Amino acid sequence: MIRLALPLALLWVGCAAAAQQDAIIISPLDELEERAEDGGFGAPLQLRDEEFQTFEQELRVTAAEAGFVRVLDKTTGRVETLELQTGQTLASGRLQVAMIECRYPEENPSSDAFVQVRISEQGRPGLLYDGWMIASSPALAALDHHRYDVWAIRCRLPGGVQTPEVQAGLQSPRPPARP
Repeated sequence: MIRLALPLALLWVGCAAAAQQDAIIISPLDELEERAEDGGFGAPLQLRDEEFQTFEQELRVTAAEAGFVRVLDKTTGRVETLELQTGQTLASGRLQVAMIECRYPEENPSSDAFVQVRISEQGRPGLLYDGWMIASSPALAALDHHRYDVWAIRCRLPGGVQTPEVQAGLQSPRPPARP
């Protein structure tokens, strides 16, 4: 009986305390510190114009002849890195991955890649994905599939020049063989 009465009493006390408040205010820490300095937590929130600035940056990109796309089969754990030429289609498992275009920033070629791909599945009509993938933000425009994950890795730089870090990142780990 005591085990049931104690949680009910705590719940009642918590509800009574919440009912006495007008509203629950959730604010970032810096705003809370400013409120404390400006007259306490009951003071109205004053938003400044500088908090709403947007930043615009022009990025010059160059088209590459080839790009790298990585495919993960979530069922088997197999990871495969595909090197695709512009306009080329390759198969990975049941997927058909076609690279339309690969672009990279002129100022820092190894920093990012923008890859336009079309992905379809064998035996299913239509496309699973048709759009741009960004190497630095794979979740921004991801393939939504129950079995496969596909993401852009990078573009191939002119002359085949790759830094050691890039070469290390292009190696596909192979799962251990099952007995």
